[in-house]
Amino acid sequence: MTPYFEISLKPSIDYFLWLLPVLFLLVAFVRLPAITDLVLSTVKISRNWLLSIFGVIFFIALFSTYSELEQDLGVKSQIDAGEFSLVSGCIQNYRLDEVKGHTATFEVQEVEFSYNNYTRTPFFYEKELPGKVIKNGNCLEISYLTISKENKIIKIVQLTK
Repeated sequence: MTPYFEISLKPSIDYFLWLLPVLFLLVAFVRLPAITDLVLSTVKISRNWLLSIFGVIFFIALFSTYSELEQDLGVKSQIDAGEFSLVSGCIQNYRLDEVKGHTATFEVQEVEFSYNNYTRTPFFYEKELPGKVIKNGNCLEISYLTISKENKIIKIVQLTK
């Protein structure tokens, strides 16, 4: 059976590529005062404040990117080691709560799953085909990881009735 959804994680140093232009700007601001003078003419703050603010933003972005990479490496190692759970059965109690930002919740064999269909994530979030597979009565085999007391779906295989 072909999976309806399967997580695709390829953690690598590529996570940091978006920081290169930002790092280039930071170096340009430090080394080339003419560029900072151009920016300062529109912002009206001192050069030291501009460099400090830009540096703090860069290091916060660097830390958050590193945290994301570390989290994805952890998830990938759990999956590779087979440290995930599997449940098979038919969907029950499917509900969509639009008040909570389009959050969908459903159960399979008394295991509850919840996801927001607007938030892009490596885990299942059903943005492309809403309501096609995840609906009451459909039978699925779901592989999942429990992260922060939430069951995150890593693979869905649709079963025939």
